[in-house]
Amino acid sequence: SVAVGWRISEEEFFPKGIALNNLKLRASWGRLGNENALGYYDFLALISTYNTKYQGYVKGNGDNAWAGSIARGLENRSLKWETTDTKNIGLDFGFFNNKLTGAMNYYYNQTEELLITKALPPSAGLNNPILNVGKIRNSGVEVEINWADSKGGFDYNIGMNFSTTKNKVVELADKGQALPATGLLYDTDHIPAYAKEGKPISGFYLYRTDGIFQSDAEAEAYVNDKGERLQPNAKAGDIRFKDVTGDGVIDEDDKEYCGTGIPKFETNLNFSASYKGFDLSFSLSGVFGHKIYNGNRYFYESMNAPINMLSTVVNAWTPENTHTDIPRAVNGDPNGNSRESERFLENGSFVRLRQAQIGYTLPVSLLKKVKIEKLRFYISGDNLFTITGYSGVDPEFSTSSPLNSGVDRYIYPFTRSYTVGAQLTF
Repeated sequence: SVAVGWRISEEEFFPKGIALNNLKLRASWGRLGNENALGYYDFLALISTYNTKYQGYVKGNGDNAWAGSIARGLENRSLKWETTDTKNIGLDFGFFNNKLTGAMNYYYNQTEELLITKALPPSAGLNNPILNVGKIRNSGVEVEINWADSKGGFDYNIGMNFSTTKNKVVELADKGQALPATGLLYDTDHIPAYAKEGKPISGFYLYRTDGIFQSDAEAEAYVNDKGERLQPNAKAGDIRFKDVTGDGVIDEDDKEYCGTGIPKFETNLNFSASYKGFDLSFSLSGVFGHKIYNGNRYFYESMNAPINMLSTVVNAWTPENTHTDIPRAVNGDPNGNSRESERFLENGSFVRLRQAQIGYTLPVSLLKKVKIEKLRFYISGDNLFTITGYSGVDPEFSTSSPLNSGVDRYIYPFTRSYTVGAQLTF
């Protein structure tokens, strides 16, 4: 890595006596390798040995299985680490004797030679190899602004930062390849998120819904140009799905890109102040512009098994309750109402008060009498409230892989806590 900077405000030509007293231009570049996706021997053509009757070979009358070996992979001694190039250009500034300070940055990160599995036809008789073939790009802007001042013994500091993120999958192993975020939900064939070229790494590709059939006749009348039913098993109360491609069949090709679990915009507001022994601080953050696939709703609103469900299913469609977006309760879900669709996709934006604290420090003159240097009492709280339209447990959670960003399943929510304490210094 390398970084350079130019403090313009210290040059002779920089004007003096103006509000802008500090100005610095900087740029940096770095390269980092990552081998986490590699196994110890992925570059070798390993030999697998089997000794069962069906995986090895037999001799004589076939009663005894003899060990047999086979090469299931291809040698690839050119296999190497992924490489991430990071470029950054920024500007630092200060106004009014650095009471107002800040920074602006533009970053451009590209990971090349991504380690991705390339699918081979089953007739090859080989395991799918890992190749250095992928490329992913992240870019965005970061801005920080801070104001610090003191008036009549009242000291305060207000800081704000925000950042944008644009993620794009530039290249995969094959044109049109889709890397699924598997193992996220309960059914192996229920896959809401994929990585595809030209879109974010965690893109939601879902069926589009178009209301609920209000009668059996309406469901039977939903046909293609040939008069064939688009949803043969649909009845009154089932969800109508769109034939997006217009080919007369509702299948995987009708899934559309519906957004990503990667936020477009994040911001934080920090405040601290003190006056005559009293102090106050808080931190407020916001995350915007992303989607969350509510996997818990997928399971607990399915109504296709005799298990506990969410209370929302009480509003399921019935002939007497037609003004609803919850489909009918039917065992087995013959229409596939619970297939991966934007029915379970929600706005993930939120604003959260992460931390707030108020304290009081006893006067030094009082503490000297008992030989105490400092005594401060405080009350603080973490994650005090969250403003969001998301119906799940918590709109903020971590995931095991970038592929499943924004997929909510069995998350543990952030804990709200309160603390009362004292800080004592002798």
